Amino acid sequence: MGYAIALIFGYLLGSIPFGLLITRAAGLGDVRKIGSGNIGATNVLRTGNKGLAAATLLLDALKGTAAALVA
Repeated sequence: MGYAIALIFGYLLGSIPFGLLITRAAGLGDVRKIGSGNIGATNVLRTGNKGLAAATLLLDALKGTAAALVA
């Protein structure tokens, strides 16, 4: 049962698009319409906001870390 919960948690956590959420919250619009169209930290950096790119990178890295810790 614990494996199934970890699997579901990891899947749900991995589906959170932090790059998209952060840029929308900052009022920069849809990051998918800027640069490469990717929602990752590199494309957020193309918006010209290094702080948001760093936050996206950190949150994306923490997604993987949290999923590994739960497993």
